[in-house]
Amino acid sequence: MHKWIRLAFELLPLQVFAIASRLAGDDPEQALLPYGLGALCAALCMAVLMWRRILLDRLLLGVNISIMLGGLGLYARTPGLAHMLADLRAAGVFVIILLTAGITYLARPSALLDMPRGNAEPWDRYMLYATFAAFVLAFITRSQPLISGMLLAALFIVRGSLQQAAHNARQ
Repeated sequence: MHKWIRLAFELLPLQVFAIASRLAGDDPEQALLPYGLGALCAALCMAVLMWRRILLDRLLLGVNISIMLGGLGLYARTPGLAHMLADLRAAGVFVIILLTAGITYLARPSALLDMPRGNAEPWDRYMLYATFAAFVLAFITRSQPLISGMLLAALFIVRGSLQQAAHNARQ
């Protein structure tokens, strides 16, 4: 599977979530629709990619896990979760991205940069720092959804730059 097709497929749950969120509005009581549709789409997309034995993008894995956890919590009628998700906004997503990045860094650091196995030091650590900085900025600016969207895009740009730097350092 081509990398751009894989990336578009992994971004599909986020797109479904964003469109459904826009349609549902800001009412926390209507949060089940976007989280439910996004969680269903994320589970299906992740199942297809794992069935095809394709390595999941760690940043998008964090986004998809956070959508699935939010959907599961709302479906289980966890008290106060809808209001907490409405208050945290994208900062909650960045918490899960940070946890996914931390676990990935401990398990196999080069996977955080979406690179094959090998020596990616210190570039993988810089990616972990960038993920932490994105979380802090998302928490500070949680009332500005446009900034949070740009932070996710900035993480992809930072990862691309660090991948290039790691590749150049190996040669």
